Amino acid sequence: MPDWITHIVVAWTLCRILSFKFKEFNSANTMIVIAGALIPDLAKVVLGLKLIGIDAFEYLAPIHLPTGSFIIAGIISLFFPEKKKTFLFLGLGVLTHYSLDLILEHVSGGIYLFYPFSWWQWQLEITNSSDYLITTLALCIAGLVYLIGREVDKNSEGHMNKNKN
Repeated sequence: MPDWITHIVVAWTLCRILSFKFKEFNSANTMIVIAGALIPDLAKVVLGLKLIGIDAFEYLAPIHLPTGSFIIAGIISLFFPEKKKTFLFLGLGVLTHYSLDLILEHVSGGIYLFYPFSWWQWQLEITNSSDYLITTLALCIAGLVYLIGREVDKNSEGHMNKNKN
């Protein structure tokens, strides 16, 4: 089930794997990717507003469309000095979110992946929202990547110390 834990773990894992090759995927930029992975679920603020009697579904639901998520990512990136780079990292997070949502079996018919260009709803129907196998798998892979990353970091520190001597 792609919940927030899964979205965070998959974004972190992807960034950690990419950090082995690309220095741009440092911890600060990884946090930006993780924030981007949560942008589409900002629409869930509707649930909290409904509790206090405010019905904002029509206003906030478009955030959970790729177009709306990228617009929000663009707005957020305006608050950073490196706007383009921040937008790209936020966009990567948004992409990880929708790649996970795409595997779900949606009762409503799927996600509008190419809205406003297409009204087709997309879903791969690999798992449903009550199945935690995807979350468990993502956590196991993240643990493995973490352990591999520790070894890679140890080895790179060892090489750096040898070069200093």
